[in-house]
Amino acid sequence: MMMNYAYLNARVSILAGRLLSEKRFTELSNQPLDALAAKGGSEWEDLGLGDSSVDQTLIEQAWLIRLLADFKTLVRPLSGAERELLMYWFHKHDIANLKTIVRGKIAGLDAEAISAQLLELGTLTALPIKQLLRTEEVGELLRHLENSPYGNIAHQARRVFEKEHQLYSLDAAIDRHYLLGFVQRVRVLDNKQRQSLSPLISIFMDRFNLLWLLRYRFAYHLSAAETYYLLVPATYRLNRNRLQSLVELNSLEEVLDNLQEPFYSLLSDAENTFVVEQRLIKEIRRIAELTLKLRSFTLAKVFAYVLLREMEMQRVMAIIKGKRLNLM
Repeated sequence: MMMNYAYLNARVSILAGRLLSEKRFTELSNQPLDALAAKGGSEWEDLGLGDSSVDQTLIEQAWLIRLLADFKTLVRPLSGAERELLMYWFHKHDIANLKTIVRGKIAGLDAEAISAQLLELGTLTALPIKQLLRTEEVGELLRHLENSPYGNIAHQARRVFEKEHQLYSLDAAIDRHYLLGFVQRVRVLDNKQRQSLSPLISIFMDRFNLLWLLRYRFAYHLSAAETYYLLVPATYRLNRNRLQSLVELNSLEEVLDNLQEPFYSLLSDAENTFVVEQRLIKEIRRIAELTLKLRSFTLAKVFAYVLLREMEMQRVMAIIKGKRLNLM
């Protein structure tokens, strides 16, 4: 395993050196759309960034193919609980595809139209895509999925959908049970790996719970009890007791004023949920970058790189979208 760690440490260092710096993002934000590909370097060749006729889904797919290549390289030397954790994390793209299919079914789209919106994950997918596309409605889709590796997620989501028939509740149920599975896989790691991952997992889970709390309570106007039920029970800074007290508050301002540190200093003057989200994303990025600089190698460095790579893709896609809409 030590030899595997030496290999992984070298690979992560090489890959991390290719991540875009804040300076490069600023430069790209100030470039016209047709200059993005040239400014992005060899990493961006053949992505179609400067061609406004290229669908953004295709650009995202091309980017994801490169992320897939990195991921396969990093996960190959791992085994046991460490490999299982990273593989499960990557299945978030399966979850995204699942939610795309569900939304398409609810919107009455045909299989071809839905399929065009899906990300191609190759051998890393665990979804029976063709069978799901052939289903007639959401209930049937979720019942079919109960015989897959996502059976528990599908079962819980189906119960919620049959009771409420609300898309946001279904989305929440899928996300909640996916993340519960992720937290469970973190818990079975050895003590050293759990400790190294703790800062990253903590801010990631706390971000999820805080954002969903604000949205459920003040955008969807759910009750405190309904909101609390949809959050992910966790043992990080925003633990069950803290979340239970926060859902009882009646405004975004009250929630932010009652946050403990470091969240109070980070978020107390945020005007809305969007600002909260952007600051928390920035904090995740800060912690991930610090993790990459650690001398000793742990699984946390691999996870930090994967997180930063995914966030890089999201930021570039946001820049492209903004330029296409003449917002930048």
